[in-house]
Amino acid sequence: MADGTLRTNKALMTSPDRFLNRELSWLEFNQRVLEEAANRAHPLLERLRFLSISASNLDEFEMVRYAGLREQVRAGIVKVSQDGLKPSQQVEQIEKASLRLIADQQEQWRTLKGEMAAENIHVLSDDALTK
Repeated sequence: MADGTLRTNKALMTSPDRFLNRELSWLEFNQRVLEEAANRAHPLLERLRFLSISASNLDEFEMVRYAGLREQVRAGIVKVSQDGLKPSQQVEQIEKASLRLIADQQEQWRTLKGEMAAENIHVLSDDALTK
């Protein structure tokens, strides 16, 4: 029994499964930030702030971290990260996670706009503004 446990521990020690992917983990964190926007225990405008933070975070992520991985793919880099993913695999998973996050952000925005309208708080388009 101890010998089998030792082999399992050795396998885990050398396995990429012991690492979380930095980028995917960050996206999961940002999803949790967005979840706070749906938390009705927070005041309405605080929930809007959580949505805004999530959107701003994602913009920065896309411009820096995702863009860096895209450049690695374009350069033909295939070296795997500590978690065992090639840059192209990371890009693929990031794109899927980002699309889900963006869809969730849009859904939350529609919800918050409706709740704000019920409180007589309106977001107006440019053409709806008067002098």
